[in-house]
Amino acid sequence: MSVDVICGKCGEKISNMKMLKSVKDVLKPYNSKCPSCGQTLSTSDFTLDVKET
Repeated sequence: MSVDVICGKCGEKISNMKMLKSVKDVLKPYNSKCPSCGQTLSTSDFTLDVKET
């Protein structure tokens, strides 16, 4: 199973995780901003969409 972290503003894939880890740890290398559009990303404001592949 893998998880994609996607910017809610521009739809850019920020990260793909093979193992679950905290959203805070995923956003840390990006200074909590989308590397594509610069949108500030919040650890408390996100949704989870599950798609079967």
